[in-house]
Amino acid sequence: MPWQIIVHTDLPIIETSYSGIMTKTDLFGAAHETLDLGHAHNRMRFLADCTTLTGGHTIFDLYFLAREISIASNLEVLKEAVLLPSFASWIEKINFWETIGINRGFQVRIFRDREPAIAWLLQ
Repeated sequence: MPWQIIVHTDLPIIETSYSGIMTKTDLFGAAHETLDLGHAHNRMRFLADCTTLTGGHTIFDLYFLAREISIASNLEVLKEAVLLPSFASWIEKINFWETIGINRGFQVRIFRDREPAIAWLLQ
């Protein structure tokens, strides 16, 4: 699997690390697993580490994922910090995710560094 999920014991967040190539199927699988763990552990603060993401899904996949999340989740409390990938071509897709997430009603913010991302999640 090109993702790994950590339910932090020292912080009230769930972290998903995405790496390599994430197909549409991978993307949706990771999102569902992450949200399921959020519900199971009563946590709606998420850190998406995309620093080693290199390819795969499309902007359209992100649009449909945001639509699906907005239908299935309690958006008022969902908050996600996203760490930018190092590949410039993927920054546009991450920026799109932030925009479509905000437009769908959940809090999404992009960060370059881990510490400010975690600080924002804990606010």
